[in-house]
Amino acid sequence: MRAAGPDLTTGRATRPVSERRNATEKRARTRRRVIREARACIAEKGVSEATAAEIARRCDLSWGVIQYHFGDRFGLFLALLEEGVELLSRALEDVGASQGMPLEKRVRQLVNDVWKLMSNQHSLVLLEVELQLGRDRDHQSRVRRYVRDTRRQMAAAWRKALPECSEAEVAAAAGLAMSALRGLALEKALEGRRTLRQTECDTIVLAVLGCLNDQKA
Repeated sequence: MRAAGPDLTTGRATRPVSERRNATEKRARTRRRVIREARACIAEKGVSEATAAEIARRCDLSWGVIQYHFGDRFGLFLALLEEGVELLSRALEDVGASQGMPLEKRVRQLVNDVWKLMSNQHSLVLLEVELQLGRDRDHQSRVRRYVRDTRRQMAAAWRKALPECSEAEVAAAAGLAMSALRGLALEKALEGRRTLRQTECDTIVLAVLGCLNDQKA
């Protein structure tokens, strides 16, 4: 282990490697803790009531500490979206049907799997945050990038499950399904508990199959 000593370029004392590592790990734990509590606060109270004071109280930290890590409340919300992209990437590894299944069954399973992802509490929190930040000009570009990243990852899951379809076919079909499911998720976020009704699932599946056939024509 390197001992503390003066930095020959600055003349200032440097901290041991282990101390710097511990400080880095402590900052990472604090960030995770604040993000976790902010997400829980939004899920419970809604994004408009997830104030700086309330989030700080839940974390048992001063707002100054949270500002050090995130800058401001909007910076914290942007960190929530960035974490959401990472979590979505991992979750999508388990999404998708067996390629040996008939096309209609694969599409149906995809629709149901994606709905489960888009309608869980974490995703609904992110949807609220996305809508809130999207109203602010200073953050619209970051929100658009988040939306692009999530759509790109979703499209990749569809391509994996539909290997016999072209890039254009999958893009059109995935876009249609995602738009429909996003609308239903938004309804759930605004109005509360909601499931994907069988008739809705059937309609989305038929629309996707029709879209694939149209793209082939």
